[in-house]
Amino acid sequence: MVIAVFFLLPFALKAQNDFNFKQAGLTNLRQGDYIGALANLNNAIQREPGLSELYFLRGYAKYGLDDFLGAERDYTLSIELSPVLADVFINRAVVRAQQQNFRGAMDDFARAQELSPDNPDIYVNRARTNLYLKNYYACIVDCRKAIDLKYRHEGIYILKGTSEVGIKRYENAIDDFRMAISINPGDPNSFIQLGSTHLELNQPDSAIRCFSQAIVLDSNNTYALFNRSLASIKVKALSPALLDLNKVIRLSPYNSYAYFNRAIVLNDMKDKKGAVRDFSAVINLNPKNIISYYYRGLLKAELKDYKGALADLDKTIELFPDYADAYYSRFEIKNKTGDRAGAAKDYQRAMEIGEKNHIDPATLAQQKNYLESLVKLTGDFEEMNTLNSKFQNQYIDIQLIPMFSVFLGKLNYDQISLYDTYRKEHYYTNIITFTNKPELLRDSVCRREIENQTRVIDSVSHKPEAYYKRAISWSALRNFNKSFADYDSVLRLDSAFIMAWFSRAQTRFELIRLLQSQDEAGQEISIGKVRPKIETPPKTNEQDQSYEKVLADLDMATRLDPGFPYAFFNKGFVHCTMGNYPAAIDDFSRAIDCREKFAEAYFNRGLLYILVNDKSKGCEDLSRAGELGILDAYRVMKRYCYK
Repeated sequence: MVIAVFFLLPFALKAQNDFNFKQAGLTNLRQGDYIGALANLNNAIQREPGLSELYFLRGYAKYGLDDFLGAERDYTLSIELSPVLADVFINRAVVRAQQQNFRGAMDDFARAQELSPDNPDIYVNRARTNLYLKNYYACIVDCRKAIDLKYRHEGIYILKGTSEVGIKRYENAIDDFRMAISINPGDPNSFIQLGSTHLELNQPDSAIRCFSQAIVLDSNNTYALFNRSLASIKVKALSPALLDLNKVIRLSPYNSYAYFNRAIVLNDMKDKKGAVRDFSAVINLNPKNIISYYYRGLLKAELKDYKGALADLDKTIELFPDYADAYYSRFEIKNKTGDRAGAAKDYQRAMEIGEKNHIDPATLAQQKNYLESLVKLTGDFEEMNTLNSKFQNQYIDIQLIPMFSVFLGKLNYDQISLYDTYRKEHYYTNIITFTNKPELLRDSVCRREIENQTRVIDSVSHKPEAYYKRAISWSALRNFNKSFADYDSVLRLDSAFIMAWFSRAQTRFELIRLLQSQDEAGQEISIGKVRPKIETPPKTNEQDQSYEKVLADLDMATRLDPGFPYAFFNKGFVHCTMGNYPAAIDDFSRAIDCREKFAEAYFNRGLLYILVNDKSKGCEDLSRAGELGILDAYRVMKRYCYK
């Protein structure tokens, strides 16, 4: 097995003499600091929004973060501003290929060829696309063209050799991989591809030597480790294979190939419980992987867990109703459990399917194609979960960004959000500070605020903003009764005091969460699982607190100020907690309408779109959130947007 890897080539730009954001961004790109580059190039674009090269560079940074959607968007902007640079078309072709828009990619390669026919980068990257499409002869033609244009890099020989493997010209492939090694003996990829060729030729010992050399050069290369495990399995070296698979899973915890093969190894080593555990991991990652249900069912039967075995075989047959082996295995288990009638029925069905397939080969071929679609696995052979892995490959506990609340103190601008209320009615100040980081609210500051506002109230009892500031301070200290009493005082004095409605909703929400004793449960989003709608929210003795009352307070805030983005954001969060995802998406959309660059709203809406299986919109929102500074968006995209 071989892997085709797409990559981009750097764009030659003349750096400015004086230091500026573009220069800083260029420095970041050269150092591989794509996050820093993104921040600096965002600032550069704010200053010079009509400069095409800035969008090119930002597209390159996004590509480095695996945000192919965002990269394509920026390359397109660069082309619209200046459609004369071949490099921009080449790079857009690459990210289009990553998104399987191959027609668009080939169109871009053709346009680049018109602009710069002797640019070898065109042929190198088009060769990669052709290899991915298994257009092996076309790939070889492009490789030869790049070599004729003096492209001297080991990658071109890896591409050509991989295509030679595809058309089973193994001797040519081995020559190409050895040429790549001679050009750069420090590149593990050449050894990996040479080892893969030996593996395909059923030469496991030679393959192990090649993969081991790759691992010497890069000890955390998961693809080399995985393939060495396959070669070790071929020579019955199960313990070394297990060690390699353990390391792959540690580095790449979402790799179902590794779990599946480790299950096979554990079964061969008589660790059936461990094998069941690994097949379960495969099923969690690939819920329609029929073969894992089938094998797990057989193992459970051997462990005398007949109920679990029957459940797995039932699921196998649900996914593939014409799977004769599953019926026969279920027949054997039902016999053991005394279900003679069920066993006889399954045996008869297994025989009928076998006879039908024997008579009609076309039906068997059709079933085989469908079965193949159900046994596909997923997994990135990239280093994950470690300090030196790519940012987007590192683990993230996927959660919604929490609600915003008012902050009365002073903080750095990167910890707060500001809302300009100048010339807006029903506000007590021209600028309001918000935060969604409750840990910033210190008890000592809240107590001092309560003392200050109590002195004001004692001298001027009709001042609503004093009651308001004291109310949110009581709320931060979890003294809800006093907080609600102060909110009531504010609204008696001024029923149109917007922030009292907004903050009382926040306080109600926090009280409900406390009463439910759900440790941050309202913030958790499990993509692929729908949270049950809360039918009967809890009540307190003194206050009838419910999510409906939270929403009623926020509705009043948005009626008084229809352009209040933070109120719509918080409404979206509450609706999500209630399991009302369409309403939550609408609210986050309203928040974005009110504030065009509301990164947190894009992030949350993106998660919800993915949750309701609208991946295209979800990934678009996450790309936008990443561009606006929510860096966790790139980690989510890595897991859910490009499979």
